[in-house]
Amino acid sequence: MKKYFLFIILCVNSFFSFSQIEPQKDFIDKIALSDQHNASAILKAPTVYTGNNYDLKYHRMNWNIDPDTLLINGEVTSYFVTTKPSVSQISFDFSLVMNVDSVKYHSSNITFTHNANDVLTINLPVSLSLSQLDSVSIYYHGNPPQGTGFGSFIKSTHNSTPIIWTLSEPFGAREWWPCKNDLSDKIDSIDVYVTTPSQYKCASNGMLISEITQGAVKTVHWKHRYPIATYLIAIAVTNYQTFSLYAKNGSDSVQILNYVFPENLSDAQNGIPTAAQSMELYESLFTPYPFAKERYGHAQFGWGGGMEHQTMTFVNSFSQELLAHELAHQWIGDMITCGNWHDIWLNEGFATYWQGLTYQKLYSVYWHGWLQNQIAKITSQPNGSVYCYDTTSVGYIFNSRLTYSKGAMVLHMLRWIIGDTAFFKGMRNYLTNTALTYNYACSDDFINEMEAASGKDLTKFFNEWLYMQGYPKYSISGNLSSTSNEVQITINQSQSDPSVSFFEMPVPLKFKDATHDTIIVFDNTYSGQQFTMNPGFRPDSILFDPDLWIVSANDTVMLGVHEYNPSDKFSVYPNPVNDILYLDFTGHQIQSAEIYDIKGTLVNSTNPELSVQGKLKINMSGLSNGIYFLKAKVDDNLLIKKIAKL
Repeated sequence: MKKYFLFIILCVNSFFSFSQIEPQKDFIDKIALSDQHNASAILKAPTVYTGNNYDLKYHRMNWNIDPDTLLINGEVTSYFVTTKPSVSQISFDFSLVMNVDSVKYHSSNITFTHNANDVLTINLPVSLSLSQLDSVSIYYHGNPPQGTGFGSFIKSTHNSTPIIWTLSEPFGAREWWPCKNDLSDKIDSIDVYVTTPSQYKCASNGMLISEITQGAVKTVHWKHRYPIATYLIAIAVTNYQTFSLYAKNGSDSVQILNYVFPENLSDAQNGIPTAAQSMELYESLFTPYPFAKERYGHAQFGWGGGMEHQTMTFVNSFSQELLAHELAHQWIGDMITCGNWHDIWLNEGFATYWQGLTYQKLYSVYWHGWLQNQIAKITSQPNGSVYCYDTTSVGYIFNSRLTYSKGAMVLHMLRWIIGDTAFFKGMRNYLTNTALTYNYACSDDFINEMEAASGKDLTKFFNEWLYMQGYPKYSISGNLSSTSNEVQITINQSQSDPSVSFFEMPVPLKFKDATHDTIIVFDNTYSGQQFTMNPGFRPDSILFDPDLWIVSANDTVMLGVHEYNPSDKFSVYPNPVNDILYLDFTGHQIQSAEIYDIKGTLVNSTNPELSVQGKLKINMSGLSNGIYFLKAKVDDNLLIKKIAKL
């Protein structure tokens, strides 16, 4: 493999557009909506699951496709090993709309039936014994169904040029080729041959072996020698332009081969280099790119968003977060695939968090904002679980708030409670577990690896954050001693949904004064829990979770003093107040005076130098009616006083 690398320096290379890199608030909504449309066939899941008496080993596909015509014809040869004794029939999922011309067994025609359940049943001329390797070849043609809106074999145009592309997640493959359409049996290897008019190029899975032109037609051969789920097999045919770049892979490199529309070549060349940088990051944090013996690539297609076809992601555009999200799926979604749609967060939540890690590690200026976007989305509604209980609903399976954002933040909070060392070790162990790699997994598989890596029982954490609903709301008060730096902290918690009675979390608080700050973590195990600590200085403010480790909303933090009163001559009036609040501090030194709303937001402040004859005025007339807090520093002591605005 070629050993030269693309090194990316964002502050130097002017071809990068920061609009392609900056996280967009609605990105997860867009990618989830795209996946919902991609998966429109899920409500048409097979009523009869085929292939329960054999294990697929290999497919050889020979297809004839002209992007100017909605038609596919060709032959699929399938090698399988029987898993039951005395197998005389085998079945494939295949749409009844398609026409089966013949089925051959050892070069001889054999009988078959094709029924209304979209099941093609093949009658073998002999009864096969247990663990016997054999094969059949299916010859067919037809116009794949386009469905009521979005199909799996799509004829479209770009810039007036025809294109045909496929997208089969989760059950759409049967609409254009005979297959075993489930989440239990990965195909060990495939060869794809596509014959098309010579002016077109074809993108598919694996390695491009050859492009042979004979007169007006061209035959393209793609070879893939890694296990692959049925829905991840794909082709796209149009007048692509191609270019390659390379990502570092240990002492070697991985080719990133790109098939893009000619009219978007410049955008692709500007945007796709970020994928190389993301690949190098994922390899440094987790494991080597899982298909490194072949390559990675992108093929442009006509649907918004992207689809993580194994080794050849289909994308509509070239933003950093889209490329990073779909690339992450090569590890989680492709190499390890969720074994059922209940656990779809193992695909989408993971890819969303890995995408977020590119902001933390590569574009750190955007990391805090990315976390804010996820928390705001999750807490925009009070309920909903990450685990998908209703797999009949595409909207629930591919829910942007729950499957994507909350799934990602479950990983973020897990990282917080077990620490970086255990988190990344557990993730690497999950990705290298030989029972899971190039296979299927469920949530328990991941949880087991994280418990082993951390040495902690994570049952309660996952019950609360994965299987149950909602999030916490914190109300925190701090009382500062009048004679020392000691602070008494009280942490109260309520929950947005009754399914969880209390979220046990380590709670980080940042203590600050004009010249000092420190973060102290409190192991919060029940509401109303109190802690006494000394930060080493006299804080004048406390910030809740400054680095955004916890999904929570409407949190409040107040810092006051123990029964402090400068003197009887110091007074605050009138209270309740309508317009002007007076502070009478005759004989005392006042350093500051601020008004906070009940959420802890500063809404007004007054310069003490504007005081007249020992009195300071604060104009409250512009504030809404409600409860506020006066925070004043008097004689180097803090005073917190509740103010009612009428």
